[in-house]
Amino acid sequence: MNIKNIYIILLILFFNQSAKGAENLFLYKGTFNRSIKIEDLYRFQLTKNSSNKLKNLIKITGQKEKNLHKILSTKIEIPLKTSSKLMNSQIGEVFLGRLSKIIYPNKISNIELGTKAIRSGLLLSSFKNNQKINLIDFFKAYPNKNIAIDLNALSKTLKKVDSLKELIEFYSNSPFKKLKDGRSSI
Repeated sequence: MNIKNIYIILLILFFNQSAKGAENLFLYKGTFNRSIKIEDLYRFQLTKNSSNKLKNLIKITGQKEKNLHKILSTKIEIPLKTSSKLMNSQIGEVFLGRLSKIIYPNKISNIELGTKAIRSGLLLSSFKNNQKINLIDFFKAYPNKNIAIDLNALSKTLKKVDSLKELIEFYSNSPFKKLKDGRSSI
């Protein structure tokens, strides 16, 4: 049996299994780590009632239940054709590569594998939910039983996004631009 046939058999076995989405979410922040079942988050999203484990996690992370519920419930439109083209473009690959340093299969720090998992989770959840997804939909479509989120990397990224947003606002409201365009009263 040659190597090509072995790969084909492995692919058939891999894809033949009933593919389930993520079941557990692992949160890492330095030496701190906690896990929670995706089902607990889903129940919280539906009922606004948090389990004891989720209550403890909310308390430890300093979140507010109302904000967490809003984050879990927010629907984002992800058109399949457009998003697929974008995620398979060069800039999409870079974006997914950076995102895979924040969200990745637990205990597997392989950027290529993480990129493919995120792409798959986004496209599958978009397909299953009329091209609109929320975080729970993404988790349920993520092709690994356990998802890890690096809270330190997430925090750094959010700070960069905020500073970038401030920089864009500064330059869009800049008096220099108004002077250049001839709109200033100076």
